Amino acid sequence: MKRASNLNRRMLLRRAAALASVSVASAALGACEWPSTSRPKFSAYPFALGVASGDPVNDGFVIWTRLAPDPFDRTSVPADAVTVIWEVARDPRMEGIVQRGEVQARRALAHAVHVEVRGLPPGAPYWYRFRIAGGDASAVGQAWTAPAIGATLDALRFAVASCQHYEQGYFNAYDLMVKDDPRLIVHLGDYIYESSWGDPVRRHDGPEPLSLSEYRDRHALYKLDRSLQAAHAHCPWLVTWDDHEVDNDYQALESEDWQDPAAFLKRRAAAYQAYYEHMPLRRIAIPRASGMQIYQRSVFGDLVDFAMIDNRQYRSPAACRTKEKGGGQVVTAECKELFDDGRSLLGAEQERWLNGVFSRSKSVWTVVGNGEMFSRLFQKTKEGVEGWWTDDWNGFPTARERIIAAMTRTKVANPVFVTGDIHSFWVNDVKQDFRDPASPTVATELVGTSITSAGVPYDVFAKLLPDNPHIKFFDSRKRGYILCDAGRRALTADLRFVEDVRTVKTTGGSLAKFAIEAGKPGAVKA
Repeated sequence: MKRASNLNRRMLLRRAAALASVSVASAALGACEWPSTSRPKFSAYPFALGVASGDPVNDGFVIWTRLAPDPFDRTSVPADAVTVIWEVARDPRMEGIVQRGEVQARRALAHAVHVEVRGLPPGAPYWYRFRIAGGDASAVGQAWTAPAIGATLDALRFAVASCQHYEQGYFNAYDLMVKDDPRLIVHLGDYIYESSWGDPVRRHDGPEPLSLSEYRDRHALYKLDRSLQAAHAHCPWLVTWDDHEVDNDYQALESEDWQDPAAFLKRRAAAYQAYYEHMPLRRIAIPRASGMQIYQRSVFGDLVDFAMIDNRQYRSPAACRTKEKGGGQVVTAECKELFDDGRSLLGAEQERWLNGVFSRSKSVWTVVGNGEMFSRLFQKTKEGVEGWWTDDWNGFPTARERIIAAMTRTKVANPVFVTGDIHSFWVNDVKQDFRDPASPTVATELVGTSITSAGVPYDVFAKLLPDNPHIKFFDSRKRGYILCDAGRRALTADLRFVEDVRTVKTTGGSLAKFAIEAGKPGAVKA
């Protein structure tokens, strides 16, 4: 088993090095010579995990990389701190450098670097790279500054992705996504998976992670994927997490399988730090003893206001959980705890923050980046009794009612939830009262299928549709993503699919298209 694991590592690193040689050649075009006062020696190409950008604001963005000649060898970067040069240019050949600087890659953060580039003009494209003095250069990535808040913006194309289980397929959906040329990728969680199941096409390197080093290895394995690297280099990302970045169906400080609370808190802290180390996140997200702030607001001109929320860290424990049944389950109305007014999925502070976003938003569209299904899903137990799934918003019905009431009270313009988690496409009308089909539609929910993770049983869920007239579309048989085009009059959603995630290369297309007209909540088939 160990030999197979090492072979897998070597194959991945050889492929990354081969791809990097092309990127380095292109990055070297127009490069200036740097003094060779300090030339760290690496056993292999140090930028094997690629580059990424994120969180664009009107005068800058975050750029990221990690020095990892061999991500699975703790000694492959021999120094505790290494100086990394970063450059931002107005052209992909990196000839028109507009900013450059130095940053220390430190062992405490796995030699990952996060640079918050500021002071650039708004609404403009830029390119960036990293260099080692007198040595290697990274691939060139593309980023952009957001238009000034309130400035007129006519269009924004963004893609919605989630749920990329390494073992269950290749990330070829990102190849098609890059061809669609979004300006922003919104990732809604399950960026990595801690666990294994199903029929694998490739293997995780090691057992289920518990420690910081193991979570680092898991992130590095995913980051070595060529398609994922290309998507990160293509444009900035906005990210939030779901459960598998830590542990399936965990909630706040409780694990799925009743791990000792102190041990689970240590595990969660390790997972959060590894997540920060591998994502293009701002300093506000630096992990602390109390947790890690991942929720945030991003505004693009006067067109789109994004609220990326955290559905895991602050939630109340799952209702009517028993020692025999951990994780999500279907409960009935006999579970009185389910309807307790004090329960929250977001936590009181984040709920107030989201209400504030609704109150302050002046954009044409207010998009909520959401981890789990927000809309009510009416289903029944085997005994024919109405059931509630406890691990998504259906397990927090009073909290959902508060969010709906806040949208109604603030009269926020054109709210749209974009959602991950459930490995299937859904297009839902968010009702003011889900029990009344004639109730006003107050928002729209677009649920994206998974990048690779196996879909929920199609026949089982398709049978639920007659009892859920607010659901306009459902399909769990395809993997893919959503491509959204936000305009001043409408937001269109193209449900994009790939034919086969079990092959490196594949084809794909459009499964269905929907449009939301500004001022008229609810999607219609385009």
